[in-house]
Amino acid sequence: MVLTDNHSEAGAVSADRQSSFELMRIVAMVLVVAGHFGAHSGFDFPVKEFCFNRWWIELFEIGGNISVNVLVLLSGYFRIQSQGPKTAKLIQLWLQLFFYSIGIYLIFVVAGKDPLAIGEILRRALPVSFMQWWFASTYLVLSLFSPYLNRLLRSFSRKQYLGFLTMSFFCCSLMPTLTGQDFESNHLTWFIFLYALAAYIRLYGISIHLSAGKLIALSAVCALLTFSSVLLLETLSLRFAYLQNKIFYFYEIQRIPLLVISLLLFLGFSRLRMKNHRWLNQFAAAMFGVYLIHDHEYVRYFLWLDVFHNMHHAQDPLLFIRFIGEVVGIFFSCALIELIRIHLVEKHYMPIVYRTAGRIDQITASLFHQGDSEK
Repeated sequence: MVLTDNHSEAGAVSADRQSSFELMRIVAMVLVVAGHFGAHSGFDFPVKEFCFNRWWIELFEIGGNISVNVLVLLSGYFRIQSQGPKTAKLIQLWLQLFFYSIGIYLIFVVAGKDPLAIGEILRRALPVSFMQWWFASTYLVLSLFSPYLNRLLRSFSRKQYLGFLTMSFFCCSLMPTLTGQDFESNHLTWFIFLYALAAYIRLYGISIHLSAGKLIALSAVCALLTFSSVLLLETLSLRFAYLQNKIFYFYEIQRIPLLVISLLLFLGFSRLRMKNHRWLNQFAAAMFGVYLIHDHEYVRYFLWLDVFHNMHHAQDPLLFIRFIGEVVGIFFSCALIELIRIHLVEKHYMPIVYRTAGRIDQITASLFHQGDSEK
């Protein structure tokens, strides 16, 4: 994989390709829900039990981490071209987190599932500070710093940029893959690396001369190979007990296999030629809401354990049917709820958000960017 000055891919994405990226968001969120089916259902297979149900669940558990990487790559790819802060977007995102954080809590209080407590209300009212959703909190912090990160990245020469990516890859992916240690990295530094990688692709292109279909297929093949490492480690763990905690070693978001899979999938959809579908773009706008709703810590356990009782169906020969039905049902139900919120709630307060954001931008510009040529 060689990074080059291929400016033919670096220009602005044409309107008829926007829906390909929105389709990517939809696919990513389906994979997130599918991954959470296995991660949060409480399945407990005996160590020596190898069966279709276990393998089916383990196969899709990789989906959530792939989607995390893809969504951050998308952010870097589009935001590197933006000029100045996106204060309105930040406020919009925070209000969305606040709405679901405290709203879902109050629903569970009214339903008698949890007692009303002032401390809990305060915690729910500060969803980012108390990491109600780790991805959402990290993503918001990344968004907060993205205008400054953009200036830094665009100030690099191409060689400097490659040096930055090389060192970031070494610290954030190569060393964690080889040693199993974080090597002074965390979710935010990983997001910054992915953001910078996608931004480089937008600015300079990447010389992989494969079609969209071949890239997506290659991503799937790499995912299956990574899944095979789970099967191998499970088998070896029967003889070497210390490997039982390493079975999903290559499923971690910072591991090289996950990086390769995510990048291939991102590149595949970026080259997918399709017309601009307004309905698809509008539906994709609900994807972040799908994540916030179904992975709220109250909803998470309520759905997978209390409603579906999945942990009691580990031996069900039709578990894969339950999997499909639950993933599809949760995905579309949450999307519908989010679309209703957008049209009945968000659209009414967004004019106020834009006015408030404009005033904040004026203040920050006078304090921190006075004299800048870039607005």
